[in-house]
Amino acid sequence: MREYALPSHEECLSMIRNCHVPIHIARHNETVARLAVFLANKLMERGIEVDVELVERACLLHDLFRVCDFPLEDFRWFEQPVTEDDKHRWRRLKARHGHVRHEDAADAFLKDRYPVLATTIRRHRYVAVLDETDCPQSWEEKLVYYADKRAMHDTIVPLNDRLEDAHRRSALAMAKAGIARCVETEKAVDARIFELEAEIFGAIDLAPDDVTDELIERCSTDYGSSTTS
Repeated sequence: MREYALPSHEECLSMIRNCHVPIHIARHNETVARLAVFLANKLMERGIEVDVELVERACLLHDLFRVCDFPLEDFRWFEQPVTEDDKHRWRRLKARHGHVRHEDAADAFLKDRYPVLATTIRRHRYVAVLDETDCPQSWEEKLVYYADKRAMHDTIVPLNDRLEDAHRRSALAMAKAGIARCVETEKAVDARIFELEAEIFGAIDLAPDDVTDELIERCSTDYGSSTTS
C-alpha cells in the first residue's frame, strides 16, 4: 500500500493549466511520461515493483516551472499565441521561483503536500547523477530522469542524439550569457546516463534504440488511462 500522497492525473492537468505551462513544454512532459510509463510497465512485467502512478505524475509535472529558466522578454520562439495573461502568470512565477532552477522550484511547490513526488522531480536535473546525496535512487526516480533525457521536445530519440542536441543548445545559451562551458562535467554526466540506460534496459531485456514512439504505440501502452487514480 502506498504510504505517500499523489495528485490525480486530472489534478496534474489542473496544475499545468493554472501555471500556464507553454504548449511545447506540456507536449514534452507527455512524451516523457509515455516513455517512462512504458518502461515502468516493462519492469513490472519482470517482477520489479514500480509505482507507475508516481512515475506518470512526476513526468507530467517535471517541467511545471520550466519558464523560470527562460528570459521572458522575447516570446517569438514560443509555439503558441502568447497572451497578456500568460505573460503575467509566467512573470509572477519567475519572480517567486526564478532564483532557483525549475527542478528546485517544483520541489518547493510540491513538497509539503507531495514530498515523494517533489523529490522524484527534483532529482531529474541533469547533473543529479553526479550528486552522491541527491542522485536518482529509486526505480521511479531513475525512470523519470532517464525518460527526460530521451525526449527531444515531443519525440523519443536515441540517447546520444538527445544529449548532443542539449549540449549544442546549452553551449549557445551559455556563450550568449558569457558563461564558461564545463565539457568535463558534461562527459562525466553523460557517462552516468549511459550507465543508467544499461541498468534499465538490462532489467527488461530490450535494446534502447528499439524503444520509439512507434513501438510504444504498437504496444498500446496508454499511460493516461492505465495510471489515473
